[in-house]
Amino acid sequence: MKHLLGIILFFGMTISLAQTKLEMTPKGFAPLEIETPNRPINKLLEQSKEWAPYYNKDGSDVFDVTENSLTIEAVYENAYSYWNIAVKYNFDIKYSLKIVFREDQKYTLTFIVKEIYTGRVPLKTTIADFFTPEGKLKDDYKDVKPSLEKTANKIVKSYINFIAQQSAPLSVTGVNTKN
Repeated sequence: MKHLLGIILFFGMTISLAQTKLEMTPKGFAPLEIETPNRPINKLLEQSKEWAPYYNKDGSDVFDVTENSLTIEAVYENAYSYWNIAVKYNFDIKYSLKIVFREDQKYTLTFIVKEIYTGRVPLKTTIADFFTPEGKLKDDYKDVKPSLEKTANKIVKSYINFIAQQSAPLSVTGVNTKN
């Protein structure tokens, strides 16, 4: 039994590490392509709408809903930070998550940082401002990249796991019908 548990944990870790991760570039984050759970697209859209308030307790907007796509927008507090002269600065972001379900059993997630805030004041800063014209991360922002990537991956991982785990049909009444 111990060996079986060890094998399951090993494969579980391997699969979770193999998932594609978002990486910040001067152009933002590249879209991810993920296998679609075996459910109708309309059900996946409904589950996506359920994830938005589940993950974003302080509010979210779902818009641009079509027959196979939608966009979720929300604010994430303390999304990234950096240090300057021994002082840590925290920043919030408004992000959007564009989800497009395709007929080829894959879906595309596009994570976009729309605005950056300090407190509740929007800044004119964009992701491109953290990089030099040559595409290298500026020295003053070396803490931003891992910090913001961690947040983006946390959001995307939550969505992917929520959609994947919602494969069991839910009862309308919430009562277990198996006795």
